[in-house]
Amino acid sequence: MLGQMEILVAAFVAAIIVAIIVFFVGVFVTKWWAGKKGWSTDLKPALILNLFWLVINILLGGFFFGIIALIINIIVGGFLASKLYNKEFGESIVFVIVVLIILFIIWIIIFIIISAIVIVAILGSAGAAGAAGY
Repeated sequence: MLGQMEILVAAFVAAIIVAIIVFFVGVFVTKWWAGKKGWSTDLKPALILNLFWLVINILLGGFFFGIIALIINIIVGGFLASKLYNKEFGESIVFVIVVLIILFIIWIIIFIIISAIVIVAILGSAGAAGAAGY
C-alpha cells in the first residue's frame, strides 16, 4: 500500500516535470504567437518571459497560490513583454493572457500524461516490493 509520503513525492515530481516541459513548449508558443502578431520572433524575449513564468509557477505552485501566480504572471509578464517586445502595456497584457491560456491547456494535457506515468511507476514499484515481501 502506498503511503502519503510516496503520493506527495510523486505529485511533486510530476509537477516539476510538467513545469519544465511547459517551459520549453512555452518558449515555442511565445515565439509563434509573437510571430503571428508581427512581433519579434527572437529566442531571447520568449526565453526570458517563460523563465520568469517557470520560476513563479514552481515557487507558487498549488491551487490557492496558483491563483496568485497567475495574477503575478499576467501583470509582471505583461510588463516584461512590453519591455522585451517594445510594445504598449495593454497590448502586452493581451499577448500574455493568450499565451498563458494556450499554455494552461497544454499544461493540463501534459499533467494528465505525466501523472499517469508517475502513478504507474509508483504502483509498479509498490507491487514489486509487495511481491518481494517488503
